[in-house]
Amino acid sequence: MQMQWKILQPDRALVQEIQSHLRCHPVTATVLANRQIQSAQQASLFMQQGLESLPSPNLLCGIPAAVDRIIHAIKSKEKILVFGDYDADGVTATAVLLNFLKAAGADAFYHLPHRIDEGYGLLPMHIAQLAAPNGVKLIITVDCGSSSMDAVKAAQRFGIDVIVTDHHNIDIPLSGACAFINPKVPKQPAELGELAGVGVAFYLIIALRAALRAIGWWRDRPEPNLKAYCDLVAIGTIADMVSLKGINRVLIRAGLEQINRSPRPGIQALLNVSGIRHTPINSEDIAYRLGPRINAAGRMAHAKIAFDLLNAPTLETALRYAEELNAHNHRRQEAETDIYHHIITHLDSRPDLAKQKSLLLAGTAWHEGVLGIVATKLIARYHRPVAVVSVKDDMAKGSGRSVPQVDLYAVLGKCEHLLEKYGGHKLAAGFSLRTKNIGLLQNAFEAAVTEMLQTEDLCPQLEIDSEIDFSAISPQLLDELESLAPFGNGNPPPLFMARDVRVTTAVTVGRNHRRMALCQPNQEVPPIAAIQFNLPPDSPRANSFDRLAFRLQWNRYRGDREMQMIVEAL
Repeated sequence: MQMQWKILQPDRALVQEIQSHLRCHPVTATVLANRQIQSAQQASLFMQQGLESLPSPNLLCGIPAAVDRIIHAIKSKEKILVFGDYDADGVTATAVLLNFLKAAGADAFYHLPHRIDEGYGLLPMHIAQLAAPNGVKLIITVDCGSSSMDAVKAAQRFGIDVIVTDHHNIDIPLSGACAFINPKVPKQPAELGELAGVGVAFYLIIALRAALRAIGWWRDRPEPNLKAYCDLVAIGTIADMVSLKGINRVLIRAGLEQINRSPRPGIQALLNVSGIRHTPINSEDIAYRLGPRINAAGRMAHAKIAFDLLNAPTLETALRYAEELNAHNHRRQEAETDIYHHIITHLDSRPDLAKQKSLLLAGTAWHEGVLGIVATKLIARYHRPVAVVSVKDDMAKGSGRSVPQVDLYAVLGKCEHLLEKYGGHKLAAGFSLRTKNIGLLQNAFEAAVTEMLQTEDLCPQLEIDSEIDFSAISPQLLDELESLAPFGNGNPPPLFMARDVRVTTAVTVGRNHRRMALCQPNQEVPPIAAIQFNLPPDSPRANSFDRLAFRLQWNRYRGDREMQMIVEAL
């Protein structure tokens, strides 16, 4: 599919206002204006916000009731079960809440379900087989629970209270829980709406620590430093692909600072096995290197391995878990590649499917743990909503991913008469159904997507922040662009375009990466180092480009740094 290049055109007066106020490079001001920043004051806030600027946790509905119930449980020595999800967001959220509760003297333990054997979320069997036999009086869910109506009813029958903390889409609060905390519930503050599950758990412990301080609880034990938890918050938030603006940006910046200053043994071990040697560690390192390895535990084995890694007391212990995760990640990649190539072969033989506005593909016994990753790769290739379904006997489980123009959760809502259950977000969701309904779901899924999507929306766009000449590239600009991080969903890395670019030198490095020095004949500046990743082996190696789309970053190595262009498109 042909990529459209779109050069963004921010308001020039706003760009000048930001540039004057921040005394920054005009390209930096342009990037800030392209990030929906409406004033110079907002730009300053974007650049400088710290933890002290976080909104009060009591703005989240359910926090006060949850705090009161948890404090009662701590003081009464009631047994507390922290019940999480099996992905990186759920594992980090579980670690954050459990570690805080233990620091406060609570009698608490945790459970992360097995993806295939138990499935997603708190279920009635967890009440009857886990909570009740262990004398649990309070269950706190993290990154799940919003749809656990049956489990909450079962808990009530056993005299167990349930506090739900979650961030998945839901229309109305779950009834029966003694506290329900979910920023997606209608009429919650918009600024809190993009919190990940670990962000909600972090907000709960902010409120808990303050309430315990008010009753003098910390006189007899060390008061936890919550900034030390931000490394876990950053990892879970980035891995869950929520927006990296607003509150999430503040939390991630604090977490990255923590990781770069003094990484806990588990994170250091992950950095080692991931082959990351550079500093500082950034959001892309977490998104593409650390996050997938943490997620591999729940996808291919059991999320407990990832939890044990993050809580390992020593580097030696952590390295054993990290090596295990690394092995699971390799298995995950193999399973994902097999399914992906099977689907590509099928689609190549069915050109009629290219006319559809969605893709829903099913296979027998495809590994459930990698369906979402396969869907993500298919979106990159076909740029339309995708659902991938694994069939096992008379039941099937699916995972979907979407493009920004289509709300996947809403699409599944229109298909709910064919589903056993579903849940998720605008861009990612999971569901289950009876195998006999897959054909009907394909039709209903396509119809629902068609309602939301125009033909022209299927064409992917490459959004360029600014067209620039090489003479505008300077150390000042790269320093300022680096200060706009963390980059990710909602705050993409700045992308630029240059015309009439020539290759002065080029060499192939690693696996089909091309390292180059680039120049513009009409610019009297030295050539700039550049790298283009993952070229197909048989693709031509051009020596000049009419247009080049690229990112800018510092390439750091052994204490030195050089300006470098990352080639994104030609």
